[in-house]
Amino acid sequence: MKISVLVPTYRRPADLARCLLALQRQQRLPDEVIVVARPEDDATHERLADPSVGGALPLRVVPVDVPGQVAALNKGLDSASGDIVAITDDDAAPR
Repeated sequence: MKISVLVPTYRRPADLARCLLALQRQQRLPDEVIVVARPEDDATHERLADPSVGGALPLRVVPVDVPGQVAALNKGLDSASGDIVAITDDDAAPR
């Protein structure tokens, strides 16, 4: 069974990095991690360019042009390929 984790984010690069670190500490790594970010969110894209942020996670960044949480979630759900899709906020640290 394939697991996708969806993380919509907007201008919280430090929180996102903490969230991704928490995902790396899971007993079972997800099969894909989809970070949905606005193209103009330069700070987030710069943080994601650092290889240590994603670590061993199969990380994919999906751009969304329409503002808002619902648009980001819909874009992420359309991009997910897992049998199970888990959604977490960028300021959460999943355990």
